[in-house]
Amino acid sequence: MSTKRILIGLDGLGWDILSPMIDDGRLPTLMELCDNGTAGNLESTHPPWTPCAWPSLQSGRNPGAHGVFDFFTRTGYDKSLINRRNVDAPYLPDVAAAKGKSVLSINFPVTHPVPEYENGAVVPGYLAPEDAAWSPEELREEFEAEYGEYTIYPEYGETENAVKGYVDVARGRRDVATFLDERYDWDLLAVQFQVTDSVFHDLEDPASRYEILEAVDRYVEDIINLTDDPTVFVVSDHGMGEYQWTFYINTWLAEEGYCETIEGDPGYFRSKKSELKGESEKEQKSDSPFATAAQTGMSAASKVGLSPRRVHSLLDSVGLAKHIERLLPSEVLVSAQNQTVDWEHSDAFQIFFNSCGIHLNRAEREPSGTVSDNDYDELREELTRKLERLTDPDGIAVFDAVKPKEDVYQGPHLEDAPDLLLYPRDYDYDVSGSIVGPFRRNKHMNHKPLGLIIAAGPDIESDTIEQASIVDVAPTVAATLGIPVDVDRDGEVLPIVDQMYDEEKWGELADDTWDDNTTESSVVEERLANLGYME
Repeated sequence: MSTKRILIGLDGLGWDILSPMIDDGRLPTLMELCDNGTAGNLESTHPPWTPCAWPSLQSGRNPGAHGVFDFFTRTGYDKSLINRRNVDAPYLPDVAAAKGKSVLSINFPVTHPVPEYENGAVVPGYLAPEDAAWSPEELREEFEAEYGEYTIYPEYGETENAVKGYVDVARGRRDVATFLDERYDWDLLAVQFQVTDSVFHDLEDPASRYEILEAVDRYVEDIINLTDDPTVFVVSDHGMGEYQWTFYINTWLAEEGYCETIEGDPGYFRSKKSELKGESEKEQKSDSPFATAAQTGMSAASKVGLSPRRVHSLLDSVGLAKHIERLLPSEVLVSAQNQTVDWEHSDAFQIFFNSCGIHLNRAEREPSGTVSDNDYDELREELTRKLERLTDPDGIAVFDAVKPKEDVYQGPHLEDAPDLLLYPRDYDYDVSGSIVGPFRRNKHMNHKPLGLIIAAGPDIESDTIEQASIVDVAPTVAATLGIPVDVDRDGEVLPIVDQMYDEEKWGELADDTWDDNTTESSVVEERLANLGYME
């Protein structure tokens, strides 16, 4: 068996994006790995979002077992951004370190606050604040003295030098790997590139996106070349592709009589966004003339019986809504969305921003529940029937499937999951919780359920991956490291590696450091809003 293993994470990439580039010779590193190893699809979690998918990839457990279903967790009707402490499962690097392996983990999402390894290092990634501590803590200062400032996030929305900004952030991952390689005789080097996802949310120019992916391919080559003949796994948490619509599920639920809304003043959502940004009261009042005009218009419309949602729908019907949003996206939408869910008086709602799921306001579970246990199953069945028949303005079905949570998730956190899970048709629809719509034509790039896996090196024994799940990655890499696979896993060791392995409970091997629900969120939430995750 090879001495060293490398795990490369490429967020948001599937074969629809990569195959044409590989065929054109634009990604020589990935092409060589494919030629010398094996490759296939990697089915993501549902929904296929970064915050629940990477914990599943690193733990080998489904969201019902690790407890993360979205970017947010909640207590009652109050939401807070997730962090590592919300993930109720040990990660592969934690267990490898506990079994005496030297482990380097760089930039993986949902790893803040970082654990301490006896012989290794952790650099946190996505959803951590920019100033998040590394482990060991002194490494950050040493790195920045040699390489310059380390950044987790690129500057979203840059119109000049956007490509350079993304490439510089990606280079930082390679630089940290080089820096730590000089200090540790590692067994597992795990490096994640988040920019491979962000560029599709942020940049519209395909040529710019591909230039950044080409740079990442070069940095992956540099990382692989840090050692001789490693076993390499390249994985993604989900794919990426075009969406055609945004469907506003809470608006539909309100129109069908299941969800009550309350109307605040036109600055309600603006003030909420300002709170997330940490703006002062003075800064919150400094609205642009455009926003003031939009708010005035919304107030006037309300006086004659037109809600902000109805005004937006009218604009959309004549093709103006999207044009206006392009000119002034945040301010127009913020002004239009002066309604929110009245959680305590609603029977059903999507409480998380992007969970692709509906929670019922169950009396035995929620602080002000309205749905009795006797009515729970009947209401789920009623909603399922209606949603399965729902069509968009073109007369095409919105959902491929609507499933009860017990058909999707298993584990101790099942009760925390949405009660109904929505599977958009061909993933052509966002399912948003905002009170706009219920339908908006919104062509953009977003997540698809099939990611990818590439494996090459001395430990890889087969040339075929017919189909793999994201929960298979952790047990498969564990088997190549010679450490036990988790008894409580949901995934399996893929047949591409030697299947001789022991089994132990990972929860008993790694320190239980993830059970504190405190979180630091404001700046990170603003970054999510910039990418459209809080629309």
